Amino acid sequence: MRNKCAVKKTIVDLIILYFKYRNCYNSGFQKYSYFRNLMRYITDINDAIFLRRIFEDLINKKLIEKKLVIGSVRYRFNPSKKYDDPNRPIVINFL
Repeated sequence: MRNKCAVKKTIVDLIILYFKYRNCYNSGFQKYSYFRNLMRYITDINDAIFLRRIFEDLINKKLIEKKLVIGSVRYRFNPSKKYDDPNRPIVINFL
């Protein structure tokens, strides 16, 4: 059991590192399938249940935030806890 926990922790650390490297925050809110496919690519694991458990670990660690968009749940990788300010004015510069 101890070995499985160590392997899972290593996989989670690898996924976090890759998501940071890829700047997944900038891709905005995406469906779960986007993150599942990235995790499948990184780890070469095709077990859907195991990948979902890892994804839930990322949500529990508050590295991924959840949002309901038009009846569909979307997720965003947000390790630095950046949040959109709805009161921030939009500035458009014309050159």
